[in-house]
Amino acid sequence: MMFLQIVFVVMLVLGLTVLSARAQQADPPDTKSKQAVTSEKIQAMSREDIQKALKRIESSNPPAKKMGAMCYKMGETPENFEYVCPVDGEKTVYSRAQASKQAVDLQGLRSSIEKLRPFAKGISLSLDESKLCAKCNPALPDAERYVSLVLQYADGRTVRTDRVTPEDLRYLTGFFSGGLSYETFNEGQDPLKPVEGRLKQLLGEQ
Repeated sequence: MMFLQIVFVVMLVLGLTVLSARAQQADPPDTKSKQAVTSEKIQAMSREDIQKALKRIESSNPPAKKMGAMCYKMGETPENFEYVCPVDGEKTVYSRAQASKQAVDLQGLRSSIEKLRPFAKGISLSLDESKLCAKCNPALPDAERYVSLVLQYADGRTVRTDRVTPEDLRYLTGFFSGGLSYETFNEGQDPLKPVEGRLKQLLGEQ
Protein backbone atom coordinates (compact mmCIF):
# COMPACT_ATOMS: atom_id res chain seq x y z
CA MET A 1 0.00 0.00 0.00
CA MET A 2 2.79 2.39 0.95
CA PHE A 3 4.59 1.56 -2.34
CA LEU A 4 1.47 2.49 -4.38
CA GLN A 5 1.15 5.80 -2.53
CA ILE A 6 4.80 6.64 -3.29
CA VAL A 7 4.32 5.78 -6.97
CA PHE A 8 1.19 7.96 -7.10
CA VAL A 9 3.02 10.96 -5.56
CA VAL A 10 5.97 10.58 -7.98
CA MET A 11 3.62 10.43 -10.99
CA LEU A 12 1.75 13.49 -9.73
CA VAL A 13 4.96 15.50 -9.35
CA LEU A 14 6.15 14.46 -12.82
CA GLY A 15 2.82 15.43 -14.33
CA LEU A 16 2.90 18.88 -12.75
CA THR A 17 6.47 19.41 -13.98
CA VAL A 18 5.51 18.58 -17.58
CA LEU A 19 2.48 20.90 -17.45
CA SER A 20 4.63 23.74 -16.11
CA ALA A 21 7.21 23.27 -18.89
CA ARG A 22 4.49 23.33 -21.56
CA ALA A 23 2.98 26.49 -20.11
CA GLN A 24 6.34 28.25 -20.25
CA GLN A 25 6.78 27.22 -23.89
CA ALA A 26 3.29 28.41 -24.81
CA ASP A 27 3.72 31.82 -23.16
CA PRO A 28 7.24 33.11 -23.82
CA PRO A 29 8.20 36.53 -22.49
CA ASP A 30 6.77 39.29 -24.67
CA THR A 31 10.06 40.89 -25.66
CA LYS A 32 8.43 42.66 -28.60
CA SER A 33 6.13 44.63 -26.32
CA LYS A 34 9.15 45.83 -24.32
CA GLN A 35 10.87 47.08 -27.45
CA ALA A 36 7.88 48.87 -28.98
CA VAL A 37 5.64 51.60 -27.65
CA THR A 38 2.23 50.01 -27.54
CA SER A 39 -0.98 51.70 -28.55
CA GLU A 40 -2.21 51.49 -24.94
CA LYS A 41 0.78 53.55 -23.80
CA ILE A 42 0.34 55.99 -26.64
CA GLN A 43 -3.35 56.50 -25.92
CA ALA A 44 -2.50 58.04 -22.55
CA MET A 45 0.97 59.31 -23.37
CA SER A 46 2.57 62.30 -21.75
CA ARG A 47 4.86 64.74 -23.52
CA GLU A 48 7.80 62.62 -22.38
CA ASP A 49 6.17 59.54 -23.95
CA ILE A 50 5.73 61.40 -27.24
CA GLN A 51 9.40 62.40 -27.26
CA LYS A 52 10.45 58.80 -26.54
CA ALA A 53 8.27 57.51 -29.39
CA LEU A 54 9.77 60.09 -31.76
CA LYS A 55 13.29 59.08 -30.74
CA ARG A 56 12.38 55.44 -31.38
CA ILE A 57 11.34 56.35 -34.93
CA GLU A 58 14.50 58.42 -35.40
CA SER A 59 16.83 55.64 -34.23
CA SER A 60 15.05 52.79 -36.03
CA ASN A 61 15.80 51.25 -39.37
CA PRO A 62 12.85 52.28 -41.56
CA PRO A 63 10.67 49.30 -42.49
CA ALA A 64 10.37 48.49 -46.17
CA LYS A 65 7.61 50.15 -48.13
CA LYS A 66 4.61 48.06 -49.05
CA MET A 67 3.06 48.98 -52.35
CA GLY A 68 -0.64 49.75 -52.39
CA ALA A 69 -3.10 49.48 -55.23
CA MET A 70 -1.40 50.42 -58.51
CA CYS A 71 -4.63 51.49 -60.19
CA TYR A 72 -6.43 53.90 -57.91
CA LYS A 73 -9.27 56.00 -59.29
CA MET A 74 -8.89 59.60 -58.23
CA GLY A 75 -11.98 61.66 -57.64
CA GLU A 76 -12.66 64.43 -60.14
CA THR A 77 -12.53 68.04 -58.97
CA PRO A 78 -16.14 69.30 -59.08
CA GLU A 79 -17.12 72.34 -61.11
CA ASN A 80 -18.16 74.01 -57.87
CA PHE A 81 -17.32 73.32 -54.26
CA GLU A 82 -20.13 74.08 -51.82
CA TYR A 83 -19.08 74.54 -48.22
CA VAL A 84 -21.66 74.62 -45.41
CA CYS A 85 -20.29 76.05 -42.17
CA PRO A 86 -20.98 73.71 -39.21
CA VAL A 87 -21.11 76.73 -36.86
CA ASP A 88 -23.65 79.05 -38.47
CA GLY A 89 -24.97 76.96 -41.38
CA GLU A 90 -23.86 79.59 -43.89
CA LYS A 91 -23.23 78.29 -47.40
CA THR A 92 -20.12 79.38 -49.33
CA VAL A 93 -19.80 78.38 -52.97
CA TYR A 94 -16.39 78.24 -54.64
CA SER A 95 -15.79 77.79 -58.34
CA ARG A 96 -13.23 75.19 -59.42
CA ALA A 97 -10.72 78.01 -59.96
CA GLN A 98 -11.41 79.49 -56.52
CA ALA A 99 -11.51 76.26 -54.51
CA SER A 100 -8.23 75.74 -52.72
CA LYS A 101 -6.77 72.24 -52.36
CA GLN A 102 -7.75 72.41 -48.68
CA ALA A 103 -11.40 72.88 -49.61
CA VAL A 104 -11.33 69.99 -52.09
CA ASP A 105 -9.60 67.78 -49.47
CA LEU A 106 -12.16 68.57 -46.77
CA GLN A 107 -13.99 65.23 -46.90
CA GLY A 108 -10.67 63.41 -46.74
CA LEU A 109 -9.69 65.45 -43.69
CA ARG A 110 -12.96 64.76 -41.92
CA SER A 111 -12.76 61.05 -42.67
CA SER A 112 -9.11 60.80 -41.63
CA ILE A 113 -9.62 62.55 -38.30
CA GLU A 114 -12.44 60.14 -37.40
CA LYS A 115 -10.08 57.23 -38.07
CA LEU A 116 -7.38 58.92 -35.99
CA ARG A 117 -9.44 59.66 -32.88
CA PRO A 118 -9.68 56.07 -31.52
CA PHE A 119 -5.87 55.84 -31.47
CA ALA A 120 -5.32 59.18 -29.72
CA LYS A 121 -7.51 58.80 -26.63
CA GLY A 122 -6.77 61.45 -24.04
CA ILE A 123 -5.92 64.01 -26.74
CA SER A 124 -8.62 66.32 -28.10
CA LEU A 125 -8.46 66.53 -31.90
CA SER A 126 -10.40 69.00 -34.01
CA LEU A 127 -10.41 70.66 -37.42
CA ASP A 128 -10.79 74.42 -37.58
CA GLU A 129 -12.66 75.05 -40.83
CA SER A 130 -13.69 78.64 -40.06
CA LYS A 131 -11.47 80.14 -42.78
CA LEU A 132 -13.52 78.32 -45.43
CA CYS A 133 -16.66 80.21 -44.39
CA ALA A 134 -17.26 83.53 -46.14
CA LYS A 135 -19.46 84.69 -43.24
CA CYS A 136 -16.96 83.83 -40.48
CA ASN A 137 -14.05 85.36 -42.43
CA PRO A 138 -15.45 87.57 -45.19
CA ALA A 139 -12.27 89.53 -46.00
CA LEU A 140 -9.88 86.61 -46.54
CA PRO A 141 -8.36 86.09 -50.00
CA ASP A 142 -8.87 82.62 -51.50
CA ALA A 143 -5.21 81.69 -50.88
CA GLU A 144 -5.76 82.08 -47.14
CA ARG A 145 -8.79 79.82 -46.95
CA TYR A 146 -7.47 76.60 -45.44
CA VAL A 147 -8.17 74.08 -42.65
CA SER A 148 -6.15 73.84 -39.44
CA LEU A 149 -5.61 70.91 -37.08
CA VAL A 150 -5.86 71.60 -33.35
CA LEU A 151 -4.47 69.16 -30.75
CA GLN A 152 -5.18 69.77 -27.09
CA TYR A 153 -3.25 67.63 -24.61
CA ALA A 154 -4.38 66.60 -21.15
CA ASP A 155 -1.94 69.10 -19.58
CA GLY A 156 -3.73 71.96 -21.39
CA ARG A 157 -1.08 72.47 -24.06
CA THR A 158 -2.57 73.30 -27.46
CA VAL A 159 -0.84 72.77 -30.82
CA ARG A 160 -2.24 74.27 -34.01
CA THR A 161 -1.10 73.31 -37.53
CA ASP A 162 -2.34 75.35 -40.48
CA ARG A 163 -2.88 73.91 -43.97
CA VAL A 164 -3.19 70.37 -42.64
CA THR A 165 -3.62 67.60 -45.22
CA PRO A 166 -5.18 64.12 -45.16
CA GLU A 167 -1.63 62.76 -45.47
CA ASP A 168 -0.68 64.53 -42.21
CA LEU A 169 -3.50 62.74 -40.43
CA ARG A 170 -2.30 59.41 -41.83
CA TYR A 171 1.14 60.12 -40.36
CA LEU A 172 -0.44 60.73 -36.95
CA THR A 173 -2.60 57.59 -37.17
CA GLY A 174 0.52 55.51 -37.81
CA PHE A 175 2.34 57.25 -34.95
CA PHE A 176 -0.46 56.88 -32.40
CA SER A 177 -0.90 53.24 -33.45
CA GLY A 178 2.60 52.61 -32.09
CA GLY A 179 4.09 51.58 -35.41
CA LEU A 180 6.99 52.70 -37.58
CA SER A 181 4.85 53.02 -40.72
CA TYR A 182 1.64 54.68 -41.84
CA GLU A 183 -1.03 53.64 -44.32
CA THR A 184 -0.90 55.53 -47.61
CA PHE A 185 -3.92 56.79 -49.58
CA ASN A 186 -3.93 53.61 -51.70
CA GLU A 187 -3.63 51.22 -48.71
CA GLY A 188 0.12 50.73 -48.95
CA GLN A 189 2.61 51.20 -46.11
CA ASP A 190 5.34 53.87 -45.95
CA PRO A 191 7.88 54.39 -43.13
CA LEU A 192 7.42 57.30 -40.72
CA LYS A 193 11.12 58.11 -40.41
CA PRO A 194 11.33 60.23 -43.61
CA VAL A 195 8.43 62.40 -42.38
CA GLU A 196 9.66 62.70 -38.80
CA GLY A 197 10.11 66.48 -39.16
CA ARG A 198 6.47 66.93 -40.15
CA LEU A 199 5.38 64.62 -37.32
CA LYS A 200 7.23 66.80 -34.81
CA GLN A 201 5.52 69.87 -36.20
CA LEU A 202 2.07 68.27 -35.99
CA LEU A 203 2.73 67.13 -32.41
CA GLY A 204 4.24 70.44 -31.28
CA GLU A 205 7.70 68.94 -30.77
CA GLN A 206 9.63 70.77 -33.50
